[in-house]
Amino acid sequence: MKPHDKVIANILSDCEETVSQRNKFNRREFLTTIGVVSGAALSTLPAIAQIGGRVLTPPTQKENLTPVVEVLGKQVWEDDRLNEEAVAYMLDQAMVKLTGRETAKEAWRDFVLPDHIVGIKVNPLAGPKLSTHSVIVNKIVDALFSAGVLRKQIIIWDRFEDHLLSAGFPIRTEEGDVRTLASNLQDIGYDDKVFYETEKDSITRRENESTRSLYSRIITEMVDVVINVPVLKHHDMSGVSGCLKNMAFGSVDNTRRFHGRPLYCNPAIAEIYENKVIKDKVVLNIVDGLLASFDHGPTYHAESAWQFGGMFVSADPVILDVLILQTVNQKREEMGLSSMSKYANHITSASGLELGNNSLDQVNLQKIEV
Repeated sequence: MKPHDKVIANILSDCEETVSQRNKFNRREFLTTIGVVSGAALSTLPAIAQIGGRVLTPPTQKENLTPVVEVLGKQVWEDDRLNEEAVAYMLDQAMVKLTGRETAKEAWRDFVLPDHIVGIKVNPLAGPKLSTHSVIVNKIVDALFSAGVLRKQIIIWDRFEDHLLSAGFPIRTEEGDVRTLASNLQDIGYDDKVFYETEKDSITRRENESTRSLYSRIITEMVDVVINVPVLKHHDMSGVSGCLKNMAFGSVDNTRRFHGRPLYCNPAIAEIYENKVIKDKVVLNIVDGLLASFDHGPTYHAESAWQFGGMFVSADPVILDVLILQTVNQKREEMGLSSMSKYANHITSASGLELGNNSLDQVNLQKIEV
């Protein structure tokens, strides 16, 4: 973290406060708090809507299930170095399996058209090791080009210039090639006509005392479709940081007001994602689980990161967040740590808003090893 990076400093401060408060609560106090905050959202959900494990539901025809792929690479890591060819092959195989097409090129054409301006939403918060890996992004760029999308029609993006630079994504604004842009660049900024407004927040954490979070002009004006590429990682305030959080909090300003007790980022993540500028534009989610984290998130800590060597791929962001949560919980159990499910209520809220499925019985999960 750079000494002047106020954004990350605030996140770390909020995480420390959250963990400190959490340690003071007993189980009854915590459940009472969550019930008050998210009861309205939960009341709209069917009884089968749960997270953190399988839920028994009536049998469903396989063709009606949402396709999801988990791909693990046996040789993706060579000591501490990524095998780029193995990563590229993993993604190709995942796309073929996801779509049932014969080739990866055909698979990508199910999601993009040659005239689309395609945004690739990365998560660069945690620096060079635990951010979206450039090898995956480069492979996506090549795949889009092979599917007929010109390089000048591709935009890699996030909110903050410093974070992109730290994660190894140099800013590129020239229009003749792939661009890498940040919402806080002077010529981009936020759209004052498209916003999320709520008073369900922390008043003291509001930016300029505003109850509005404006959407980035990148998502409202500059891209037609989005490939969402989050990281598989733990988050102290929302349980995990996955597909939903990467798009929602990565697309608007004034997000710190949703941190900490008693909200833990819920229901803001789901409600921000629900806007059509996100919901209708995100066509595919590719979870970067090459290196994952099970604790001390969302920043990188060597002692709580591990070489998972996998990816989750689907058009459904909710079920992928369920898989991220499940994976983090399994690793935490191995390490003698408690589950993060009770802090990830935004996943249930997102399902209630029909942003995706949160039951593994409603998806066709295919696992492959390469």
